[in-house]
Amino acid sequence: MEHLQVIDHCWHILLNINANDKKCEKKWQPIAKKLQEIGIQFELHRLTKPGDGIATAKSLCQNGIRYLVAAGGDGTLNEVVNGIFCSGVNTREVWLAVLPLGRGNDWIRTHHYPQNPEETIDILLKGQFMKHDIGRVISTTPNQQVDDRYFINIAGFGFDADVIYDVTYHPPHLFGLNVYVLSLLKSLFSHKPKTIQISVPEGFTFNGEVFMVIAAICQYNGGGIREAKYAVPDDGLLDLIVIPRMRITQVIGQLRNMHTGNHIDKIKGIRNIQVTEAQIHSDQIFRAETEGELLKVGDYHIKLIPNALNVLTAVNVPPKTA
Repeated sequence: MEHLQVIDHCWHILLNINANDKKCEKKWQPIAKKLQEIGIQFELHRLTKPGDGIATAKSLCQNGIRYLVAAGGDGTLNEVVNGIFCSGVNTREVWLAVLPLGRGNDWIRTHHYPQNPEETIDILLKGQFMKHDIGRVISTTPNQQVDDRYFINIAGFGFDADVIYDVTYHPPHLFGLNVYVLSLLKSLFSHKPKTIQISVPEGFTFNGEVFMVIAAICQYNGGGIREAKYAVPDDGLLDLIVIPRMRITQVIGQLRNMHTGNHIDKIKGIRNIQVTEAQIHSDQIFRAETEGELLKVGDYHIKLIPNALNVLTAVNVPPKTA
């Protein structure tokens, strides 16, 4: 852990005005007021369309800015991280905080951020930063590299990615119901296991049918599901979780365990290994996603970049006293 005098720097806040059904702008107003009252300098950058977070973070870093805040949901955080790493700067010189204004806010669960974004300012003032691991997934076909994406939380392969695919291209339209949950249920009944091959430098190999594979730096995904309860975001290792083929009844029977993270100890045949990189190959269409962003289908090279970014955390931060 490293402590930073937050008040000594000007923070560039990348606000996704479309996150959380466009409620971010309204949520931002009291936060801005609080920042001004306590004397934290900031400049606001509004993100209005997909990709703005990448472009803005990249431009800011290339212009010498090193203190950033991702204000939105997990997708906003993912874009800002990708912008930082696409900028070409030394990422270990960049300091990143998060204002959880989105709906899912899975990444903050591992870091013990408060759900109330205004209370996050109290965490920021404490200035405790972790040298956070970052993951990277490169997608290739036999002739070329077709995609390249960084992630700070979790990358999902198989069922996880099929749900995101359904949300993106075939969203169910039932008024008042959560689109992600509906797509999850739909994918659960239509999902077919895929045969894949996995190899890692540490010696682990796998060849068989899987329900899904998770590459995890942090623990939570999919709206609070604890997919990787043993993952530690600064240990220099990825938790690679291989869940074998499962029947629908088995999946339904494990839903409670998946929510608490106990599925890792309960599902027969599941593997949870710690790696620095991995290769995944399949002769079938085997989809991948990083924090809700689909990658182009191909073979996947997953690689960890250890201690790559200074990230605000509330882990081990004493609670605020009255």
